[in-house]
Amino acid sequence: MDIAIINTWLITFEGKGLGIIQNGGIGVENEKISFVGKMEDFNSYKKADLIIEGNNTHVTMPGLINGHTHSALTLCRGTANDLPEIEYIPKGLGIFASHLKAEDIILGTKLAVLEGLKTGTTTFTEYGIGLLDIVKKVFLPFKARVVATEMISELNFNEEKKPNELYTFYKYLGTNAFKRAIRLYKEFKNNDLISVMYGPNALDMVSMEMIKNVKNQAAVDGTKIHMHIAQGGRERVQITKRYGKNMTAIKLLKKNGLLDPRLIAAHIHDTTEAEREQLVKKGVKMVGCPSSISKIDGMIPPLASYIKLGGNAALGTDEAPGTGHHNLFNEIKMASILSKVAFKDPTAMPPWESMKLATISGANVLGLGTEIGSLSVGKNADIITINLHHAHLTPIIHKPFINLIANLVYSSKGNEVDNVIIAGKPIIIHGKFREIDEDLIVNKANKRAQDLFENISEDWEKAGSKMVSYHKQGYI
Repeated sequence: MDIAIINTWLITFEGKGLGIIQNGGIGVENEKISFVGKMEDFNSYKKADLIIEGNNTHVTMPGLINGHTHSALTLCRGTANDLPEIEYIPKGLGIFASHLKAEDIILGTKLAVLEGLKTGTTTFTEYGIGLLDIVKKVFLPFKARVVATEMISELNFNEEKKPNELYTFYKYLGTNAFKRAIRLYKEFKNNDLISVMYGPNALDMVSMEMIKNVKNQAAVDGTKIHMHIAQGGRERVQITKRYGKNMTAIKLLKKNGLLDPRLIAAHIHDTTEAEREQLVKKGVKMVGCPSSISKIDGMIPPLASYIKLGGNAALGTDEAPGTGHHNLFNEIKMASILSKVAFKDPTAMPPWESMKLATISGANVLGLGTEIGSLSVGKNADIITINLHHAHLTPIIHKPFINLIANLVYSSKGNEVDNVIIAGKPIIIHGKFREIDEDLIVNKANKRAQDLFENISEDWEKAGSKMVSYHKQGYI
């Protein structure tokens, strides 16, 4: 046995309820889980190379699964806040993102993955440009599991600065991106840590012809399509200008035969319940990013609605300038609380349901449910432990019921994670990275961002966003 975690609470996400076991243990051998159960049945742990003692003050659970993230923009964290949705890209994020260089993308991704690992994420669904390079320079060295999704767009970045004018599609941009996506798939199709999906960006950023080509390729390769759908005002304006005033994202997808179980729809907050019901009936999966969408669009992702209709859903952190973080524990909490607000019902999205979104449900959405997302013998050993010995997680009771799940969802911060194991390899042990130099990455990111953005102050002020007004009033 390579690793044993002993004398711990287990949340297995198997069997009845969440499969909670008090005073349990888990064994890891050859990258797989070899034992899950009560300590009284776990005598072989004494032969393990590494023994992690839980002292019955820890929770051991599957690593968290981030279903949708844009790590590349993490150096832009805090640069676009409290803006009207229509201004967010053209007058906010776009000004900063357009100045990022290739090395800034890599550095920002390292920062995002660092934050994710520290807060218990073991699988990252990375959506961006140039993923082949990013996977090789970040995810492989960090030994993190990734679902790499190359963004396919026919839009020149400058077009987004004119959201009320019909965008021009440039076919060559989409063709080049599609070639990168195919190359990415071929490069990593046999890699155990890396999965690949195809990512036509959104209905306002890529032609219907290209989307259909992507769908055909995904079917040939046996993988999924991950797409931003029904994101709000900016997308709706473009769809009605291009396809007719009564057209919506869901109507357009249905008309073109694009609604099927291969599709993962990110966000969908600009949909009606009837449209969501259509998506569910067609087997479309959903990813919601509660913090980001509520902050950028002032809307609540319809996660609770989708689940109530019988759909499968996952959680994502989106991009750091929007959500402010890459901490899935925060998203688990926000999913539960915001769903209660949306339904005006305190029983909506109970904590056990929101935890599933970032574990077994998230794995199922990505097509990885037989490999990760729960603690079961034979599954990949993606495991985290959480130290419960904190004032804000106290008390933990087990009679007459267990309050553990509610405390983790509503009170945890993410920094209680102290051991992270991916594919049986220890990444963080007792709160310390085994191989990653955390301070070096943080210091480099701070210096680079300060130098980079100091030089675009004039462009930012000329854009005249509401943030400029906040700055002049001394608020930022």
